[in-house]
Amino acid sequence: MQPPRSRRSIPCVFAFLWLSAALATAAEIRVIYPELEPDIDGKEVDWIYGDYLMKNDQISVTIAAPIATRDANLTIRGIGASILDLTLNDPSNDQLSAFIPTAGRYQFHDPSQVQTGREGDAVFWQCRSSKSLAGDGTTATVRYRLMDGNAFVETTVWIEGDAAEAVKAYDGVRADRTFTQEQSGSVAYCTDSFFRQTIGFKSPRGTEPPRWKNGRPAELHYSDQHVQRDDGVTTWTVLLYPATSPIDLLAVAEGSHRSPAMHTFEVPLEIPGGDHQAAVRRAKISLRSKTDSEGKVSPPFTLQTDDQGIAHARLVPGEYLVGYTAIGNAPFILVVKSSDQPQTIRLGTSSPSGFTATVTDGDGNPIPAKATIYAENGGHPDFGPDSTRTFVKNCVYAVHGQMHCPLDPGNYEIHFSRGPEYDRVIKQVQVVEEKITEISIQLDRVVDTRGWVSTELHSHSSPSGDNTSDQYGRVENLLCEHLEFAPCTEHNRISSYTPHLKQMQRSRLMATCTGMELTGNPLPANHQNSFPLHHHPHTQNGGGPRVDPNPVVQIERLAMWDGGSDKLVQMNHPNLHQIYGDLDVDGTPDKGFRGMLKWMDVIEVHPLETIFQDVASKPPNVREMRIPLFQWMQLLNQGYRIPGVVNTDAHYNHHGSGWLRNWFASSTDDPAEISTDEMIRQAEAGHIVMSTGPFLSVVGTSSSSETLAIPGDDLSASDGRVTVRVSVQCPNWLDVNRVAIFINGRRSEEHDYTRKNSPELFADSDSVAKFDSTITVQLDADAHLIVATIGEGMTMEKVMGEQYGKRPPIAVSNPIFVDVDGNGFQPNGDELGLPLPKSPQ
Repeated sequence: MQPPRSRRSIPCVFAFLWLSAALATAAEIRVIYPELEPDIDGKEVDWIYGDYLMKNDQISVTIAAPIATRDANLTIRGIGASILDLTLNDPSNDQLSAFIPTAGRYQFHDPSQVQTGREGDAVFWQCRSSKSLAGDGTTATVRYRLMDGNAFVETTVWIEGDAAEAVKAYDGVRADRTFTQEQSGSVAYCTDSFFRQTIGFKSPRGTEPPRWKNGRPAELHYSDQHVQRDDGVTTWTVLLYPATSPIDLLAVAEGSHRSPAMHTFEVPLEIPGGDHQAAVRRAKISLRSKTDSEGKVSPPFTLQTDDQGIAHARLVPGEYLVGYTAIGNAPFILVVKSSDQPQTIRLGTSSPSGFTATVTDGDGNPIPAKATIYAENGGHPDFGPDSTRTFVKNCVYAVHGQMHCPLDPGNYEIHFSRGPEYDRVIKQVQVVEEKITEISIQLDRVVDTRGWVSTELHSHSSPSGDNTSDQYGRVENLLCEHLEFAPCTEHNRISSYTPHLKQMQRSRLMATCTGMELTGNPLPANHQNSFPLHHHPHTQNGGGPRVDPNPVVQIERLAMWDGGSDKLVQMNHPNLHQIYGDLDVDGTPDKGFRGMLKWMDVIEVHPLETIFQDVASKPPNVREMRIPLFQWMQLLNQGYRIPGVVNTDAHYNHHGSGWLRNWFASSTDDPAEISTDEMIRQAEAGHIVMSTGPFLSVVGTSSSSETLAIPGDDLSASDGRVTVRVSVQCPNWLDVNRVAIFINGRRSEEHDYTRKNSPELFADSDSVAKFDSTITVQLDADAHLIVATIGEGMTMEKVMGEQYGKRPPIAVSNPIFVDVDGNGFQPNGDELGLPLPKSPQ
């Protein structure tokens, strides 16, 4: 049996010309162009120009162009001929990462094999594979078919060749992290209850559902009753149903293929007063169908409302027991009779309980802020997963300074904060049933950082493909932690935070630019960030470069992208031992990837606390040589003057950004005036202080120089005498108890000051200025000076959460390079007691 070929099939490049003339309710298929973009919402939308759109009055489907270079993101690669976006048209909400025919066992890399067309009431898209990765001589053809008025897309796979009948029948599904895999009746489905999408899979042959097998991708296996094997051809067909929830799916997939009426549920979780955009209206709606005259009810199905308190479901006509639960609201139940016509069902509510807060600065102006909420009994509120926005687990982000937060009755401790330049305010709140407590919070900016701006150069969200976080929520997180410059650095895709800032009307509060993280193999050597890069929306990789298996080639390609334009290239979480001279990390020195070093403008060197550890006495295994700060200081001693930075590499939105940051020297303190070009120049110059929160200021002077030296600068000192002014400032939720100077990467015993051995140098814990002293350092030869401060035995847990807040408050400066002999700074070559791998001659 051969794959059906329609006489009306035409080359895809012309398909949209005549199909666009079809009736508006009819199914259509077309190539996606800038003038013909799909109208699809959802945080997992991945179509680009040159892909295909299939659409009818019920659903929209996008299909990746079958070319070798078609990647969806970091983890979904070689995705030609796969379904990337699948959603109802109303509500439009794509949460699917990919449906992969044959689970990637065949490559679809030849656009000339595509056929599209119309067959009666249906349109189709069809493509033949170029080869089988199993090397068994078989080929595959995949066909997608969408009929007018149907709420599913039909997928058929044909395997042809001598070994075809031995090929196992299964496809792949990437529905990541917050999805679960279920079965009901004849339908297998994956469902993400919080983000409100369910995808159903049903074979038109047989009554049993396809079977799930865990993996990445998850595999959807078909039994013998689903598969036809004859004449050297193996064939299977599966119907894909996008839905809002399991009850919505089963109403369609287990009944008529024509959709029952869509019902809209509204839960008015209003909190009185102020900006209601800052109020969460999330609720869980429970639906039970009455099954007989005795009033027996079915097991419950759950609908999750969106942030506006809206949920949708197609329902089989009948009588339903409907209720909902929501934080800060009493449960509510009513009986609803659904019909075959669309209905809007408004569910009542009692007076809510919780708090409203207005957060202002010292001048009374509303500012972005975060509230971290702890329940007295330990049962902290959970507003939503760490991948959502605004209300994230027990955190509330308020980019406009207005919070409207429902809470169940009880006693709470709430920590209001806005990053480490501001004091935090703690409020003990007793929440009473059906009562809203009004709170006014003033967060004072107590740390003086004039001439420096806070930066985060490495964070991620869902477009990266290795996480499912809402990108809007990432920007909220950055704003509420008071990051003043943050480029967008998604994996293998140039992207932008600008649309979110404009939507929030907060563009003046955070400077940003487009960039990317280019992530390839081998790891960890092949991770590099770069910005700014020219963004080409809805193109492969956003217009960015592809990875290369040779890290030296990859970093050079990135550095020279956009015609060699000026940009910052950052080495991310490296194994510098591997890069310097042990590329296969087998302990035997080789050439490494040392050619990468000349392209690096900055290197990530966290964790910072390793600067106070005796690494050389207990070195890690060479395969686990992840001690970047120590290795960075080794490289400084070899003459590689590459500045150090720290970044969170945040993947999720619950305290994800903010607990690590850099301060860059800046000619302006106004984020609206920050220049990306200047940020690049300051970074390349090493004018950087790295921190988990404390603000460290380091200024060097000498009798030989009239200029002040800040981190990254050169300083002449002909008599070897250097005066270093060190100051440390902290808000009321941070403290330090140690300050030390490192000379050529070695801690100076003379200049290692603690609150215990030098109490006179440290201020009281109530003071913002924790340490402010001028230290004289006598040098015998050229040396670079690094200053570090730490709060040993301390944490940031209440403000930064349990995962990130357990780290100590710490700050480390970039080095000041001191020239003693007048011959320019010369590195001393010290390997700090842990030999670097020497390349063979």
